[in-house]
Amino acid sequence: MVRSTSLVAAAALVVSGVSAFAPASLSSSSSTMMGGVRPRSSSPLHAPFALNLSSEAEELVAKKNAAAAVDAEEAGSGMSLEALQQVGVDVREEENWELDSKVVELAGLGIWMASLSGFIFANNWLGPWPSFMSHIPERIFFTGHMLGGMLFGGGIIMTTALEWLCVKNRNPTVLMFYFDKVPLLDMALVLPGLTLAMFSGTGLTITRYGGLGIAPAHIPVVFYILTAFAAWWGATDLATQGKAMRAIDEWVATNGEGEIPQIVQDRFWSNITSCFFVIALYAAMVLKPGTLPQYTPHLAPFF
Repeated sequence: MVRSTSLVAAAALVVSGVSAFAPASLSSSSSTMMGGVRPRSSSPLHAPFALNLSSEAEELVAKKNAAAAVDAEEAGSGMSLEALQQVGVDVREEENWELDSKVVELAGLGIWMASLSGFIFANNWLGPWPSFMSHIPERIFFTGHMLGGMLFGGGIIMTTALEWLCVKNRNPTVLMFYFDKVPLLDMALVLPGLTLAMFSGTGLTITRYGGLGIAPAHIPVVFYILTAFAAWWGATDLATQGKAMRAIDEWVATNGEGEIPQIVQDRFWSNITSCFFVIALYAAMVLKPGTLPQYTPHLAPFF
């Protein structure tokens, strides 16, 4: 509305300026219009005034276009600012979500470790607990132990191989998908498998040896290896998943230029070490160091 009023006012000024510079005869003739209609004149004096009016109109149009361009630029700047503010909000929300999810994950792991440790300690010092485990057939525990060990060890080895393939592929989408879903693999395969293996393994010590506290020497060796594995896995794998994900996000932001982030490459060797822990764990369960000759006297001791 303001620009339209200014344009009308400017046009009025131009017309009044043309009338002011017109000759007296033209002015007087304009003042004697009949019926409010100016008589057409073929005088050559009209040409300069028409040119003047045309140049003034072009100047007004140019100014209007320039003002419109300025307004568009300001609007664009406003949208950019709003977009930047929205990006900042999204980043903060993502960081808060990541922090909250990490807190929930750590809390869940803490509850799981406390519960499983309490179960192991109770069976080690108080005898078979709960008491119904003494009535479960040994083959049931053995089946559960094999299944749990397969999920646990297979999950560790499988995720190591998958991560190595994803890193070698250098596809940003594939890497982001893997690091986004690998915690789900841990929750769906590794932890349930380990829980089942330890529960059924404790049941095997009850049905085979009378209880965890009086089990042969290879059982403590298994727990020592498992404890070392848990410390290593928590310090090198779980602790670096979030950092590796953020590093991948930054790498993807550069369209995948340059080398894969170093923290992602370093995880390969920590995962390989975790696989060796799994192999040592299976070796201790199968070879039964220190106790194998007792149950198989025809075989020479391995340790």
